[in-house]
Amino acid sequence: MLDRRALLSVALGASLASWNGPTRAEVSEVHLVRQFGIGYLPLTIMLHEKLVEKHAAKAGLPSLTTKWSVLGNAVPINDGLIAGTIHVGSGGIAPMVTAWDRTRGNVGILGIGALCALPIFLVSRHPYKSVTEFTDQDRISMAGAGQSIQTMYLQMELAKAYGIAEYKKLNPIFVNLSHPDGLMALLSGREITASFLAPPFQYRALEKGMHKVLSSYDVMGGPASFLSAWSTSKFRAENPLAFKAVVDAFKEATLLINTNRRKAAEIYVVDTGGKESVEETEKQLADPENIFDLAPKKLIKLTDFMNASGTIKSKPTSWKEMFFPEVHDLAGD
Repeated sequence: MLDRRALLSVALGASLASWNGPTRAEVSEVHLVRQFGIGYLPLTIMLHEKLVEKHAAKAGLPSLTTKWSVLGNAVPINDGLIAGTIHVGSGGIAPMVTAWDRTRGNVGILGIGALCALPIFLVSRHPYKSVTEFTDQDRISMAGAGQSIQTMYLQMELAKAYGIAEYKKLNPIFVNLSHPDGLMALLSGREITASFLAPPFQYRALEKGMHKVLSSYDVMGGPASFLSAWSTSKFRAENPLAFKAVVDAFKEATLLINTNRRKAAEIYVVDTGGKESVEETEKQLADPENIFDLAPKKLIKLTDFMNASGTIKSKPTSWKEMFFPEVHDLAGD
């Protein structure tokens, strides 16, 4: 028979084991979502090179699998994250900020890392030089119209021209279309007269005779993060090994883009079914304006506007408030 001291030792050991051990098994499958365009190249590389599975095996989850979906805007992505049917979302950094603002204190949506800083163009069939030239006869397409990062850039430019009270001046002529559909609609010559497009779609529009009205870098005063990937604090807390695998895969994919552009370009061309050339894609990746980096750029400038316009209630003072600690060592702003 065990004496009192031995019984207490056994009980304490059992208690510590229960406290330190996992309360539930981690997910067997991680559901990740990407969207259209070269800006999502880190995620495309993660998919094609099976980097999440690779890092999951290293972390002790050899059976972890991934499910990948493509969605055209952030609304269903954020709905899926909140419901727990999606684990990692991606899209314009503005919808991520909006989700962060609205989920504080519950599921806690935060950024895993920025995907890229790319200049995106507002292009038009008309030779406009300013957003002040648009009329109620125009129709401007963009992905996630009304809440996307393109929306924020256009509204920021309108606030410069007319004052913050008029930042929604052109909202009535916005049309919600994905980048591919927006380009097709613009080139059709019918209802859509302008589109706010991301690479490579903006370049195709210019090649077809469209006019550049505005660049996002004009609005932001230089390179600014356009896209990001995000998840929930709930998923991170309940699946620390799977979450770490995603982060490590994201970092490896970004490093590949910056150290082996040729391979990155080849992966992108395969993913798009050969619609792009490897040489042209590699040229885009070499453009110093196209930056693939997990550290967000000019995010506080964006969130200051979003707060001033009432799009978000919170006013963050550091980008780190909106991102998981795994990237806090990076030099963002």
